Amino acid sequence: MAAADRPPVSESYELGQRALGDLRGDFVAWLEENVEVDEEVGAAAVAEALTVGAGGLLTVRSGAVVSRLTPVDVEALTAQVIPAMVSDSGTPEPAEMQEDLEAIWYQFLAFLGETGRWTGSQGDLETSLTLLAGEPPELAEVFAAAAEGVDEGEEDATVLASFPVRAAQAVLAHVGKGLVVPDDAELAPDSVTAVLALFENPIPITADQDGAPQDLEDVPWLRQVVLTMIDLDLLDGDDETLLVPGAEAQGWLDPTPEPRELRRLLVGRFVLDDPGTLDGGFSITEAVMPTVLASAVAGNPFDDAALDELVVNADVLGPAAGVAVEELRERLSDLAVFGVLSESAPWTVARGYWPALAAAAEEDGDEDPLGDLFGDGEPHWLENVMGQLGVGDDQVQQIRNILGGR
Repeated sequence: MAAADRPPVSESYELGQRALGDLRGDFVAWLEENVEVDEEVGAAAVAEALTVGAGGLLTVRSGAVVSRLTPVDVEALTAQVIPAMVSDSGTPEPAEMQEDLEAIWYQFLAFLGETGRWTGSQGDLETSLTLLAGEPPELAEVFAAAAEGVDEGEEDATVLASFPVRAAQAVLAHVGKGLVVPDDAELAPDSVTAVLALFENPIPITADQDGAPQDLEDVPWLRQVVLTMIDLDLLDGDDETLLVPGAEAQGWLDPTPEPRELRRLLVGRFVLDDPGTLDGGFSITEAVMPTVLASAVAGNPFDDAALDELVVNADVLGPAAGVAVEELRERLSDLAVFGVLSESAPWTVARGYWPALAAAAEEDGDEDPLGDLFGDGEPHWLENVMGQLGVGDDQVQQIRNILGGR
């Protein structure tokens, strides 16, 4: 909006005052109770900026109602009104001021929603909040920021006692100086039984009805640990029939930087990777788990209702969405048994694990976590999920069409 087309600031301010009415005072009280406002700014100054913005919005969209803004209203705010306010201020940091003013409106809409003062649709509220939130930070950045607040002592105490590190210790103890293995598996069944016997506490395994040694594939978490150890050079499996300690096995438990980074990757991968897709394929659990854990470390852990919302947000998948979320619940339950996550919702993760999550997330940062979920070619999971649901060929084709003809 050109400066010549705008009414005097006093007029737009009065428009904003009339539009906000009692909401302005209620918003200030809510801010003081619920939001940590910069002391140099203060809640009253926030309300002043909101008032100016509301007046500006009504100047460009006379029919707007502040208690039920539409996404079109919000786009007018962010593309016209707020840029005009920034320009008028002459600030040397326009991008930062734009973000600050958008954050004020985000808080205002959050206030309306939380206090029952929002008079528009729930869909408009959620969309408007999303528009005002801007681009979310990368998950790796969330984990990295959280990890900065964890000292090495706290990390070591948690990680050295963690399930994946204890599992790796058990594997190395059994391997000793060298262990003959089958050419078609990383461990023989009797070795799997021997490693499992080294655990004092109950662990999640599928018991063999006949009491016979189990194949490694029957214990996915153990195979996950072994394959990760080989990848990190804790184990050397170059000889297909002989497994020996790897180059990194010496001193890997030491409280020094390089062993600590190795342990971070071992533990972080154990948590974020899906043991069900070790040989390839797409996993909805592996795609969503980083988001669930990033929310936890950011102080907003997922609860049952939040997981249920994943079904709503993924309704394009139809009945497959419910299957995917149940798979995620099962993985969360497994990680709780391993002692990594809280025993029940809301799902939290101990601070000592945060550096490990940050390391694993950074390592995977260049990969698209959704793989080919909606990319070229048919999604890996489609036939499997449709088969579980008993969906007929015609219905499968309809779903393919929804997903873009794939």
